[in-house]
Amino acid sequence: MKSARSILITRLRAIALGGAAVGLAQLTLFGGSAQAVTVDKMLFLSTDVSGSINTSEYNTQRLGWSNAFLLPTIKSSIAASPNGIAVAVGQWDTVARTPLAIDWTLLTNSASVDSFAAQLATMARQGSGSTCVSCGINAAVASIQSAISSGLFDSATKIIDISSDGIENVTDDATVRAARDNAASQGIKINALAIEGDFGATGVTDYYKNNVITPTPPGSFVKTVTGFGEFQDAANIKLAQEINGVPGPLPVFGAMAAFGWAGRLRKRVKLAKRNLTAMA
Repeated sequence: MKSARSILITRLRAIALGGAAVGLAQLTLFGGSAQAVTVDKMLFLSTDVSGSINTSEYNTQRLGWSNAFLLPTIKSSIAASPNGIAVAVGQWDTVARTPLAIDWTLLTNSASVDSFAAQLATMARQGSGSTCVSCGINAAVASIQSAISSGLFDSATKIIDISSDGIENVTDDATVRAARDNAASQGIKINALAIEGDFGATGVTDYYKNNVITPTPPGSFVKTVTGFGEFQDAANIKLAQEINGVPGPLPVFGAMAAFGWAGRLRKRVKLAKRNLTAMA
């Protein structure tokens, strides 16, 4: 007979190494019914594949995210996460594309991150139509809620990371805001990576600030790049902010904090407090 501990380890390894579908099958096989794995974060990468993004720019996006996950600092942060993080990737243009480009996957160690990054690097494009931002948001929210309600994953921290070079041109701004508000009402944070170029210097950024990122939970932000040439650096910083919980767009200090300064600063503060207590 397997112990409860060994059964749990088997379940988690199945999800980490074999992906969400295999992991869910293991959960059912050994547990009788699926029970949600509580993770430290659920992160949904929502990617614009509309016609304004050419093949080279699409490749920049998928390789940019892949490279970001492979950063040693990111891999170390994920490995240090007590319960791991669950990540999925969706694409949208005129509609939200199905199935998910990459289904929900548990990342807990270097091997699982490498496998996920390899999927990102070879991820096929699913569309090239108009720009339905609300479709991307609604699909991401539905996927997060489905993962929770089906007993796959659950987390107190749920994030949609949406990247785009355009604004809504399928529905209207009110529909986008309604999608945003629905996400916020379910405790889902929306952050954005705005790629400028077609709408002036800050057109996409302003649109996402006003219509897309969530006012609650606190800490939502827009990361701006002036073109696809800056996408890699922005993806690196943005992913670090989201995985490490560094709030707001802090281009220099925030990036340094995300890559370890914050942890060292907290240790120094705690040490100083202990010294003050001892002297009192």
